Amino acid sequence: MSRPSPRSCCARSPMPSTGSVINRKALIRSLIAMGLLMPGILLFPLGISLAMCLFTYGVMLGFLVALLMDLRRALLMVGSFTVANLIAYAASPHPLLAALVMAGAVLVYGLTLRVGLATFIVVAPISVAFTIAQPPTVLPHSSVAANMLVLGAVCIVAGLWGTAAGTVIGRKVPHPPLTQMPWRSTWVYTGSLTLVCGVIALVVGLTKFQQDGAWVLLTILIVAQPGVRRTWRKAGARVLGTFVGFGVALVVGIPLNGHPLMLTLAAILLFGIAAYLMLSGRPYWQFVTFLTPGVVLVVGASSNIFTTDINRAWSTIVGTALAVGVLIVLGAIGIQDREEKAQSLGH
Repeated sequence: MSRPSPRSCCARSPMPSTGSVINRKALIRSLIAMGLLMPGILLFPLGISLAMCLFTYGVMLGFLVALLMDLRRALLMVGSFTVANLIAYAASPHPLLAALVMAGAVLVYGLTLRVGLATFIVVAPISVAFTIAQPPTVLPHSSVAANMLVLGAVCIVAGLWGTAAGTVIGRKVPHPPLTQMPWRSTWVYTGSLTLVCGVIALVVGLTKFQQDGAWVLLTILIVAQPGVRRTWRKAGARVLGTFVGFGVALVVGIPLNGHPLMLTLAAILLFGIAAYLMLSGRPYWQFVTFLTPGVVLVVGASSNIFTTDINRAWSTIVGTALAVGVLIVLGAIGIQDREEKAQSLGH
């Protein structure tokens, strides 16, 4: 019997290379993504913090849809994103009207499950939540129309900026198949999510929770999945990552508290790590572990790190409890989703 040659033995057990430890493609894409978000992040220490969320979400929306789908859909989403946030801004002083706008945004978002689009556009209803909870008035001594003009420009510029980058990079990125949901599952998920988010938006408007209320809505939109088991898994990962990230934020942020530039630079680094973990397919809780302190440092750059960290943690707990509670109630009254058809939504 012939013995295997040394070359064949080596071929069967190659030595691990650096590329097997570090996902180079994910690293490059995360660096590109951070470069795209840089202008929005720097709005905080420049004193234009309220427009930062819209800019960031606009870039993310345009980039993801153009990268993973196509230019036409990306432009359609950017247009819808702009209109939705302008309507939300105009409605924000009126709690009931604002709640109806929030519910409408979630309804449209949920129905896109039917065509497999929802997983790419969750940032759109999230942006509406922040606009309603804390209206980004960037020109405090100007009219509502003037502020809407500026915000519309921010949305369009951000969306087109992300779309352009996503289109260029997307030429070499394989497009994932779209997972379409059955109508029954789509309506179960969409109806429950629309009702809950509408009610929470009304409470936020009446109580003036502002950004804390927006974080609760964000958590609900991220954690609530079209399927009970998926929701439980997402909830556990979200809470775990948030509490580990809570500690990271304290360790990094407290020594830098009162230094907006240093806090922003530290946040950029944390966002880059979070993006890399997401793009390289690491567990979701690891992504949240670095996303949480990044957000805390950016928001805390214009306020207080410790207070921001505490508020972020409790908002996550409340939002997660509400998301899981909805699924438990649906199961208790006999409304079940088709788990095998469910796709994981959001980051």
